[in-house]
Amino acid sequence: MKKVVLITGASSGIGKETAKLFEQNGFQVIAVARNVEKMKDLKYLGCSVFQMDLSDEQSIQTAFNKIYAEFKYIDILINNAGYAQNGFMEELMMSQLKNQFEVNVFGLIRVTQMVLPKMREKRNGHIINIGSVGGDFTTAGAGAYHASKYAVESFTDALRQELSNFNIKVSIVKPGGVETAFVENSTYPEAIVGNPYAKMRTNFLNMLANILKSDNSSFPILKPIEVANAILETAKSDNPKTRIRVGRTAKMMPVIKMLMSDKAFDKMIMNQLGLLK
Repeated sequence: MKKVVLITGASSGIGKETAKLFEQNGFQVIAVARNVEKMKDLKYLGCSVFQMDLSDEQSIQTAFNKIYAEFKYIDILINNAGYAQNGFMEELMMSQLKNQFEVNVFGLIRVTQMVLPKMREKRNGHIINIGSVGGDFTTAGAGAYHASKYAVESFTDALRQELSNFNIKVSIVKPGGVETAFVENSTYPEAIVGNPYAKMRTNFLNMLANILKSDNSSFPILKPIEVANAILETAKSDNPKTRIRVGRTAKMMPVIKMLMSDKAFDKMIMNQLGLLK
């Protein structure tokens, strides 16, 4: 019998490539995202497609009512959905901060809660959270996003401990920079009066553009399929790793952070932003 896998954020990027790859490898794929229209190709391939907005409790409930009307249980949950809220702390509105956590953290937890009762009943399952190297370090201008990814790290650790007695595996896949529409889909707040962060904002966006160049040798950019392959390998393993770092950047940055003092690391980030005095 085919294993059933649910993938959030399947309308583009890593999520879409993962849905295609799992379908090609004999899984029954449930693909969910806010925009169903962007998943028509997945439906054509044989995936079951449902609309779900992770920031809306009613949307999550409605989607799972439909999913469980068609499927008895879910073997593998891939919590992939997420976006970046850029901006400096003083200029971020609380509504923007809350929405960042609603999608990247609380939505992830709520979806996980919806699959766990049936996984516990079956005493089998695998939760795979898609984290980021951004859960290992923080840069000015993206504190909200980094904080959400740090939170995913912690919740993943808690889940792994809490679910071990039920034979439910928990992993986190942590890619470095990925060639997707992630930056285009990220949001930015309006500048506050006087725009004191104007130079930092300009330099931050320039830094992102430079880092995400496909030919960047210092921070090599991954293709979504590379991350999808790592997710598939993790899902197929009988004894999966708890943390899977994908790409050189994801493996290198934690080591750099560990070896440097906070002040030295801050200096490196500020230098990348072109803001060292």
